[in-house]
Amino acid sequence: MNTKAFFYHATVALGAIIVLASCDKTNNDDSKQSKGAYLIAASSADGSYLLQSEDIASGQVTIVGNGIESDASTAWIFYRDKYAYSLMYRQGDPATVSAYELDAEGNLTPRMSQYQMPSRYTTYGSFGDYIVTAVSVTRQDETPGLAFNFLDVKNQTITEKVIAAGNFTGNGETANLSGILEVGDRFFSGVCTTPAVNAGGTAGTVTEYPDSVWVAVFDSDLNHTVIRDGRLSYATGRYRSGYHTNLAKDADDNVYVFSSAYDSRTTRPSGVIRIMKGEDRFDPDYFFDIQSAANGRHLYKVWYITADYFLLQMYNTPNQTSEALWSILAVVDVTKKTYREVTGLPALDKITSIGATPYAEDGKITIPIVSTDEYPHIYVIDPATASAARGLEIIAEGATAVGKLTY
Repeated sequence: MNTKAFFYHATVALGAIIVLASCDKTNNDDSKQSKGAYLIAASSADGSYLLQSEDIASGQVTIVGNGIESDASTAWIFYRDKYAYSLMYRQGDPATVSAYELDAEGNLTPRMSQYQMPSRYTTYGSFGDYIVTAVSVTRQDETPGLAFNFLDVKNQTITEKVIAAGNFTGNGETANLSGILEVGDRFFSGVCTTPAVNAGGTAGTVTEYPDSVWVAVFDSDLNHTVIRDGRLSYATGRYRSGYHTNLAKDADDNVYVFSSAYDSRTTRPSGVIRIMKGEDRFDPDYFFDIQSAANGRHLYKVWYITADYFLLQMYNTPNQTSEALWSILAVVDVTKKTYREVTGLPALDKITSIGATPYAEDGKITIPIVSTDEYPHIYVIDPATASAARGLEIIAEGATAVGKLTY
């Protein structure tokens, strides 16, 4: 494994940095007090910004004279409660990475200017001491491979490792991965197979097996086990070259494998099955047909909230997965197998985007929403009632992510 550190000396433009006001919160596991700040990724026609706020349930924050000017991030990853990572997708070119943290006084600051990954990415997540990205590639011997980038959050270096991807599931096709979900000392990823070498989202490469779902379970050395089930189609939300994870775990490390049933040829519904903690097989007794409960709507993305609740981003039109309209949010209880669409959000025809990175705490989940008739807001969703309350107003044109860091 060859370790490469890419340090760019480009200067990150700094706006006026907000001095953090304390936001004390008692940890449920002990009496230790921590200070922290919520971070919001916002944008305008002139640039992208990372803002701080004491509160996301109310108030207002603006990009004018505040925060840090950041790269036009494609994805945000909040690593534990320590670092915020911005990943910039550059189509066929290697991705660039920026990282941020709170200093000892609670001021938001970049960890380094910028660094570059050896390759692009189509999916991402965190595992152990690393931010991990993956993409399908063609190896030097012209065989299909999976390239993983391991971003060491402590040392700020990148390690690349490439493994074989041909006949990955035993069906003769090439593997593409969807999601990096840490579970104990392993990580889980949905597997989408395509006939083409270096598929990586390339148009026209469609699987011959749309009625199967595969999950790969990796250890830290990328040794892996692949498990299959025939009750769902492959587990991913698709948009262009992106593979958006359909995997999520509950507080007990049971892994729920959702499927958007993206492939129009599948005979399987958009639904969820599960892998119980410590198992390397699907639970044969668990199945939830979400599409039927949602009157024909397919899911696009999923996030865990608390207890048995998960938040789903749904397609607007029933039995449709080709449009880029996912303006409906819904709460599912995976034990009771209930589906409820969230109330209290802007009108469906007013929503222009829903943030890709929400943040869950204290039994609720918060998510940025942009609509046509007001500034973006953070909405606080209570899963017990499937209702949303309008929270922090963001004086900007766009908002894509919310998270929290402590110091």
